[in-house]
Amino acid sequence: MSRSSSFACRTTSGLLAQRAIVEEAHKRGKSAETHATTIDGLRLSIDAGIDVVQQPEVLGTRELPDALVRAIVEKRIVCSMLTNTITGDAWTKHVKATTEARQKRAEAEKSARTTRERTAAERRQRDAEDGVELEMRRKNAQKLIVAGAGILAHAEARDAGPWHRTIIAIEGLVELGMTPMQAVVSATRHGAFASRGQDQFGTIQAGRRADLVVLDADPLADIRNLRKVSAVYRDGQSIDRDRLPETRVLSRAAVAASQ
Repeated sequence: MSRSSSFACRTTSGLLAQRAIVEEAHKRGKSAETHATTIDGLRLSIDAGIDVVQQPEVLGTRELPDALVRAIVEKRIVCSMLTNTITGDAWTKHVKATTEARQKRAEAEKSARTTRERTAAERRQRDAEDGVELEMRRKNAQKLIVAGAGILAHAEARDAGPWHRTIIAIEGLVELGMTPMQAVVSATRHGAFASRGQDQFGTIQAGRRADLVVLDADPLADIRNLRKVSAVYRDGQSIDRDRLPETRVLSRAAVAASQ
């Protein structure tokens, strides 16, 4: 069997396996998600009928192909993008660090008596210093936003800071090109859709769970107004935010105790 034939067989079997997983998830009323960090893996997941893609902007140094962007938009696949490390303070620090690194490198090359072709290891080190992967992540994220893909605000536990990481993630989406309304929807309606809970929460409507955050200022005027939280409600009940570290709000145990 030729190498190309072998690859085609593996690709076909991988697609069939992913489709089976997606079908079983849908039978149970669940959303099917993937975390694909290669273009081929992302393409397979899209063909398999995935609902949500975690961090589709993370493809190393490779740009997200236009064809895949169109497929994501046409199939209404939700993109959960990790914006905390490519916007805000993190991005400002990145720009400062790479500018300094390039200046130092330029000075060193200018004073060098001879030049030679860089080794693969040296090229990788230079790419790391220049933040090539980080800049491609930001470019891919902006590409998905411009195309009109459904975006979901995403934050990870390691992204520590004085403000709730989801708020910082929403602010980051605005920095990447979203309107404040689009960024808010990414964390509300799109979050509900991704978790298959759009008939229970995600929008304020009669008959849905009254999970609300009340603000003291309009986030559509300035997305940073999301930080001006006045009150939080869970199922219509006011939450004592001063006791959140000790009191369970969202967990299976809390739900079981209330029934």
